This record gives sequence, structure tokens and C-alpha cells, in this order.
Amino acid sequence: MLPVENSSRPSGSLFLLAILAIFPLAAKIVAMSSGATGFAWQSTYKIFQLIAPVYWRNNMDGRQGFSVLWPVEEGRPSAMTWALAVAIAAALAGSAVAAILLLAEPLGIAPADVRAGLDARFALTPWKAVVAVAYLLTLNAALEELHFRAWLDPELSRRFGNLAGIGLANAMFAGMHLFIFAGTPGIGPVALGLLFAALLLAGTAWSLLRRRPGGIHAAWLSHGLTDAGLLTWGLFWLGYF
Repeated sequence: MLPVENSSRPSGSLFLLAILAIFPLAAKIVAMSSGATGFAWQSTYKIFQLIAPVYWRNNMDGRQGFSVLWPVEEGRPSAMTWALAVAIAAALAGSAVAAILLLAEPLGIAPADVRAGLDARFALTPWKAVVAVAYLLTLNAALEELHFRAWLDPELSRRFGNLAGIGLANAMFAGMHLFIFAGTPGIGPVALGLLFAALLLAGTAWSLLRRRPGGIHAAWLSHGLTDAGLLTWGLFWLGYF
């Protein structure tokens, strides 16, 4: 049975919670549909992903100092939880690579077409790709875990229960990432649907990991390893290296 989130706080401020949760998605839509290129511009929505949980943790939870940026109040995970984080990352990245190799041809996904679409949107170069891997391994994973697993999932779970909290938070997590590939040549509705399901599964795994003592730190590690491993393989598959 999943640990029940602390439900002592009244379910007020639901409207504020919804607004803060939607803001990054709205910023993502604007950035992706603007036609502007460049990794920095396409990542501006990350500012709102940081602002939302920081504002909430400071003004609603009364957190101060560094604790508004990260749940430092949680203890360190056990060795078993760290090991579980690495195992989850290996399983997620490995299964994703296998699925891509198996389904790319039947779905008509050509690496050259995908690369052309990403180049047009993010203006990637091999060196920028290396920076992107380092960013995903560290800051991006921390930011997304802060937003979706340390903040949004618990707040939704307190109000609607664990099942709805995990589902809603990670559906938003999955949907946010679909905009990266939406409109990319060769990636049609079926591929996007499979991608959404895979991201929902990954987010759910990290939500369950977060519920272990100190699990938010382990979720950060697992998320970062998954993203960095998958992107590194993807860069070779797309021909950047």
C-alpha cells in the first residue's frame, strides 16, 4: 500500500495550485509554437517550473532558505533505495532504446528526419548536444523532480488521493515533453501516443520511488541517469557523433 500523503492541510488554494501548475505548460506552448530556434529560448518555460514550487514552498509551506529550492528536510535514502534508483534508470533507458530500435522502421521514423526537425527547433551542434546531456543529468532532472514529484504530486495526492495525484502529476509531466517532438517529421500520432505512455510510466516509477524515505533524492538520480543515458544513445543514433 502506498504511504498516504499528509492530509492535515485543508484543500484550499486549489485554484492557485492549478494556475501555478499550468503556467509552465502555457510557457512551453508559447516557446514551441513561436518559431524561434535555440535551446535557451525553447527552455524558457523551465523558469516557471522553478517559480511554481518555490513560491508554494515559501508562501504556503513556510519554507525558508535553501529548503524552498529542494526538500532538504528529507533524510538520505538507504543503500537499497539508491540501488533501486539506478535499476529503474537502467530499465527505463534500456527499454526505451529497445522500443525505438524495434518500432522506428514500422512507424516510419527515420533518424535523419528526426534530426532535421530537432536541428530546426533547437539549433543543435555536437558540442551543444554534450552540454544538453550534462544539463539533463543534473539541473533539468532536479528541476523536474522538484516540480512534479516533490511539489505537484504530493499536493494533488493530499486532495484527491495517491492514485489521482500520481496520475495527474505525471500526465502533466508526460504532456509537457510531447511538445518537444510534436510536429517533428516522421513522428506521427501513434509514436506520440507511445511516447506519452512511456513518459507516464517513467514519471510514475519516480513518484513511487519518492515515497520511500529520502526517495526524492533517489528520484533525482534515477531521472538524471535515465535522461542522460537515453539522450547519449540518441545522439549517436541521430548521427551527431
